[in-house]
Amino acid sequence: MAITHYLKPYVAWVTGWWRNNHQASSVWRLTRLYTGLLMLVVGILLWVLYQLSVGQLGRSQTLQLNQLQQQQQVLAEELSQVDFIRQFEQQAEQSRQFIMVYSDTHTTYGRLAAIPKRVTACPQIARFPVYNYNEIRLFSGCVQSLDNGRLLVATDDEALFDLREQFIQASVAALALALALGLITGWFFSAQVLRRVNSINEIALKVEAGELSARVPLSKRNDEFDHMATHINKMLLQVEHSFDAITGVTDAIAHDLRTPLGRLRLRLEQALLDAEKQHVTSEQLSSMLAELDGILATFTAMLELTRLEQQQQKANFKPLDLVNIAEDAIELIQPLAQQRNQVLNVEIKQACKLQGDATLLFRAIYNLLENASKYAGEQSQIKLTVNATGFSLSDNGPGIPESETDKVFQRLYRLESSRNSPGYGLGLPLVRAIIRLHEGEVKLQSNQPGLTVLVNFGE
Repeated sequence: MAITHYLKPYVAWVTGWWRNNHQASSVWRLTRLYTGLLMLVVGILLWVLYQLSVGQLGRSQTLQLNQLQQQQQVLAEELSQVDFIRQFEQQAEQSRQFIMVYSDTHTTYGRLAAIPKRVTACPQIARFPVYNYNEIRLFSGCVQSLDNGRLLVATDDEALFDLREQFIQASVAALALALALGLITGWFFSAQVLRRVNSINEIALKVEAGELSARVPLSKRNDEFDHMATHINKMLLQVEHSFDAITGVTDAIAHDLRTPLGRLRLRLEQALLDAEKQHVTSEQLSSMLAELDGILATFTAMLELTRLEQQQQKANFKPLDLVNIAEDAIELIQPLAQQRNQVLNVEIKQACKLQGDATLLFRAIYNLLENASKYAGEQSQIKLTVNATGFSLSDNGPGIPESETDKVFQRLYRLESSRNSPGYGLGLPLVRAIIRLHEGEVKLQSNQPGLTVLVNFGE
């Protein structure tokens, strides 16, 4: 009853707060969970401490009371009535912790004038007041019926009762302190977590509004949120690059295909005029058809590039040696290099074995050789080197500015210096898609002068 009396207002307040905030924010939900766990742990610790202290004292006292009652019952059975009363009076006088009273039909012996009426029969223990030494104290005990009378054995329960009350008060204070500590610390840490989450939500809203350059801020703690923010920033960077690539492709299509489409339209208009005069020649039709084929080839290459980037062509992979593919590509490009007075050197350091598509790899190597021959210039030197993990291709031409090394892999992107050259800027994107399809990577480096293309398929 005492515990209920002390805890009832706290329980009512906590229950009401819990019900009124069941739809609170994440901060309060995490705070309540943390506070509830803390209160549970503190409650269990207090219960264990009570059992090991006050509870143990109460159980020890009850055990001594039962042992004393059983002892007197045995003596009453073994001794005569006169001997039993004699030893009882002596033991009752010497005992200070316990009150012993024996009452027969004529007389009451012990430290009380009579056995209280409210005392229950053993083994049930009851508490009753006793006027002792000018004060009223609480005793706990029970009455045992004997052959010739009734026996009361009781112990002073006042000190244990006070100790129990003090422990309950201390427990209530500890629980209240744990509740306050749990709410404060739980709210603080939950607010810290939610602040990091809100920062991510704010960046997501900015990106949704079109601000693709927004990034999640990083802290100095290098915790799990920082790791997640790093991955999110990398993802946003890829999204930004993809969006820029799409924008670049759109601009490139508008820029590069507008000219051939315009020429084709003019030729069609001229063909209509000539058709009225019966002057449409096969050369005119062939020229228009070639122009249209070039445009269709560009879109076909873009579709093929998409399939390669989505890795839809791995079904034809077989074991192959990259040296054989490189030699075939060199043999095919050799006449073009000779026409431009270019020196083509080949170095086979080690065989390169891998799983792949020979046709696609041949196309990648040939495209790189063709680009090197086209842009390195007359009388330039080109060197192809094959090693165990891939190959490299270097030339001594004008090269590519460092700021453009990533952009040239975008679809339809072309350097300003190459605008007048044939092509639509799909060669290097196709090469990178083929290399990545084979789980490799391609990089561009300066050859000082010239350009070096490094292709590595790993170990």
